[in-house]
Amino acid sequence: MSRSIIVTGAASGIGQATAELLEAKGNRVVRVDIRDADVNADLSTTEGRVEAVALLKEALTEGADGIVTWAGRAPSVATTLQVNFFGTVDLVEGIHELLLKSAAPRVVVTSSRMSLEKPDEKLVTLLLERNETEIVRRYPSSEDPVQFYIATKVAINRWMRRLSVSPDWGGKGIKINAIAPGLTETPMTQASLNDKAQRQHMLAMHPQAEDVLSQPTELAEIARFLVGPESSMLVGQCLYADRGTEALLRGASPF
Repeated sequence: MSRSIIVTGAASGIGQATAELLEAKGNRVVRVDIRDADVNADLSTTEGRVEAVALLKEALTEGADGIVTWAGRAPSVATTLQVNFFGTVDLVEGIHELLLKSAAPRVVVTSSRMSLEKPDEKLVTLLLERNETEIVRRYPSSEDPVQFYIATKVAINRWMRRLSVSPDWGGKGIKINAIAPGLTETPMTQASLNDKAQRQHMLAMHPQAEDVLSQPTELAEIARFLVGPESSMLVGQCLYADRGTEALLRGASPF
């Protein structure tokens, strides 16, 4: 059965792998990225996110069966907050009416194994309150980008959990779940992995049960399942696709 799926961050890496896999399975994919996509929009700005939603509504007048939000940035502090969090929640909530037209609507958002780290709770609260102005005022660009990244992923998890069981989303059959990758070999991580010292640092930060680097195509398979009608029993779950990192860090009794 062909479905219409939106994939953000689809011009490269995991997003590209997901878009290609979904198309290979006979689905219509609408790619979203800052360039080289069906919908070109800068998700780091409010205007860009509004434009992306408007263009998606124009392209998908009959509705959308799902969205997979791989778009994200890590190097820059400002774009980490704006793309990783606001670029997900604004786009997902903006296409609510499109998802309601589907017989089996699905939302798959990107978390991270870094969501297991202790976050800056004040920043997480500001993100969940959508207070972008106050975030910019309180957190200058000199702040630690790793802490910003952690906060966005913790906030995404909490937002996803709340939305997944809310009357207007879970109550109307829209299944929302998250994928939390561990260390993955992508264009974004390649430079660090090629440097011996940085590679060892990254491997130490992301302990694994096996000495294998995850590939975008593997995560694409998980996204394909979650955005498909087969995932009907999963609601508000964060799947740690990290080759054992979560199990090693949290132990046998994580709750």
